[in-house]
Amino acid sequence: MSRYFISTDDHVEVMDEEGVEVPSRDALRELLRLTLTAILRDEGRRTGVDEFTAKAFDERGCLVMKARASFSITDQ
Repeated sequence: MSRYFISTDDHVEVMDEEGVEVPSRDALRELLRLTLTAILRDEGRRTGVDEFTAKAFDERGCLVMKARASFSITDQ
């Protein structure tokens, strides 16, 4: 398993200091998806921010994956 460190950003970046071990890139992709879904659900309404990003760094500090989620509502 590889250890990755996840940073999240909703205009304020927060970096994971402990890291998480995942068995594959597919598992890392799913972790980013779940992370952004939770942030969008929990923080979006509270902060009013409608775009979030998550980045995964390996143990050397190299960026290996980036995800972005956004939400919008338009009156018709």
